[in-house]
Amino acid sequence: IFYEFIIDIFNIKETKNIFQYRHLYNFTIFLVGLAFFFKLIKKRFKSNFFSLMGCFFLFFTPRIFSESFYNQQDIFFLSLTIINIFFGLQFLENPNLKNSLIFSLISALTIDTRIIGLVFFLLFLSLFFIKSLRNYSYIKKNWIFLLIVILSTYFLIVLFWPYLWSDIFKNTLFAFSELLTYKFSLTNLYFGNLIPSTSIPWHYHLVWIFITTPLSVTLFFCFGIFFIIRRFSNRLLKIDENLNDIWRGNNELFDVYIMLMFLLPIFLFIKKNLGYDGWRHLYFIYPIILLITLHGIYYLKIFIKSKVIGSFIFFLILLNFTYIAYWNLKYHPHQNVYFNPIFKSVFKDNFEMDYWGLSNNASINYIIKNNDTHPAKVFTLSFASLEKNKLMLDKIDKSKIIVVNNLKDADFLITNYRNLTKDNFKVDKNKYRKYYEILIDNVPINTIYKKVN
Repeated sequence: IFYEFIIDIFNIKETKNIFQYRHLYNFTIFLVGLAFFFKLIKKRFKSNFFSLMGCFFLFFTPRIFSESFYNQQDIFFLSLTIINIFFGLQFLENPNLKNSLIFSLISALTIDTRIIGLVFFLLFLSLFFIKSLRNYSYIKKNWIFLLIVILSTYFLIVLFWPYLWSDIFKNTLFAFSELLTYKFSLTNLYFGNLIPSTSIPWHYHLVWIFITTPLSVTLFFCFGIFFIIRRFSNRLLKIDENLNDIWRGNNELFDVYIMLMFLLPIFLFIKKNLGYDGWRHLYFIYPIILLITLHGIYYLKIFIKSKVIGSFIFFLILLNFTYIAYWNLKYHPHQNVYFNPIFKSVFKDNFEMDYWGLSNNASINYIIKNNDTHPAKVFTLSFASLEKNKLMLDKIDKSKIIVVNNLKDADFLITNYRNLTKDNFKVDKNKYRKYYEILIDNVPINTIYKKVN
């Protein structure tokens, strides 16, 4: 709504400018989330170095960086999740009117953006009551602020969601039940097979996270989750009847919070058996993955006494992300097709590549600049809308392209290899020849074929 308000205020009419302003707005929100991520890490580790490292990880992870410009749902929700965790912890540590209202506002925006935000809110309530079991005076002093949070959050959810206005209670129940059970039918290319998005295997999201996350993050995440589980298990074994030993202070409360914020969404997505377009619907847990990764680095630094080994570990991290930064620069703006080095040579024909169709924009521009006959008639061989890419063109360039719906009328064929069937990309080599190709790690993610005269 805010973005549309800006468009109206500045009277922006040209579709290319609308897209560019939208990208700027989306990226700005991501930078705000990044700033809160710095504060969140600083809250836990009390270190500017670790905060900068975590922000570096988040910013330069190729898929996150690329989509921070145009993915207005998943990256926006990722940013809100960071801010929500920060103010949720602020409230648990220091319940007051200011923290109550801020947390209510962020919670409402989070829930209105994605219904799974409700899970985070319920988790927050659970931790509030567990903290009260440890210290009865906590709820006695702060129950009024909890009530403010619950009432304010619901009021703001309704305020920001016009659909609910006509019949608040009935529409709320309907909207929540529909969104929780909603399933979108699409096909996924997964390990070389086309599978329906409504019946994915349980390991779908876990595999996608592993193959598209930088290796240093994956490695230290494993250490981090080991240390957190070990510490939490020790607390449970020593727990007394009054629940006095789940966490000693704010740091351990933080660890429990982020661990549950990671496990609950994974469990819910596996249980729902739904997934498409990689793991973008779970991008919001990536900052949590990075927090656990930083735990791994932090505790290894404590347990490894040798400064030489410690320095070598940081050198390897720096080396990996120097490569990542270089990779981002080399393949800009196609970072959304990043696979880590283990999978970069085998992702072709096994996993979805440019499911956004972003590369179609580069191909259309190539046709405009390198073809003398205008307007050029283009046809897509894959599941992507060239009409949307055409909206990104200047007014003059738009007149140089005609998107046709019949292959026989086309001067050029474009494919971004998004599958509908295994026969998507068949081209009659007698009528068309390869004209241009976009390569990522020596794998074609977009190809243009030109009609033979």
